[in-house]
Amino acid sequence: MGTTFVTITDGNTGDEPGFWMRDSMLELWLRLLSLHLPEPNDLGDHKSTPEIRNRWMLASKGYFNGCVPHDMEFACSTNENQTVVKAAIHSLMKALNKDDSALDPNMLNFLGTEGCIFNQTIDRSCLLDIGYAFLDLIDGRFDGTAHSTEVMPGSKPYPRQNAT
Repeated sequence: MGTTFVTITDGNTGDEPGFWMRDSMLELWLRLLSLHLPEPNDLGDHKSTPEIRNRWMLASKGYFNGCVPHDMEFACSTNENQTVVKAAIHSLMKALNKDDSALDPNMLNFLGTEGCIFNQTIDRSCLLDIGYAFLDLIDGRFDGTAHSTEVMPGSKPYPRQNAT
């Protein structure tokens, strides 16, 4: 079971803000998140959605062990892209908050992931923690780096930062 470092910077010094995640949880998060991206419209809104969705759908196939290409650098490269990503996170978190039952592994295995098979239920709180960590990272409220594993959203409870 691999882990991937999630950051929105493209440097690789190890000092960039970010956190480690288990690949299976990152892949599930990206798969679900891609389904919540706002659709582009005739007014030109959300025009980056198709490329972000395509990248996340590939990353969430379960093919990458220890290096899931989350492409958060691209997904958050502009203010418009950040708005699209944050809208998807809020949409997914709203859906997760509608119920508190665990997500059934049989249902999760219908999502089209090939290299990642789920055998256990997934607690919604784990996915909500991931959402809060992603929002904190995007908003610059995350202090962890690749040098620490104290925070691993989806595996360890996420200590939420003070939102503004």
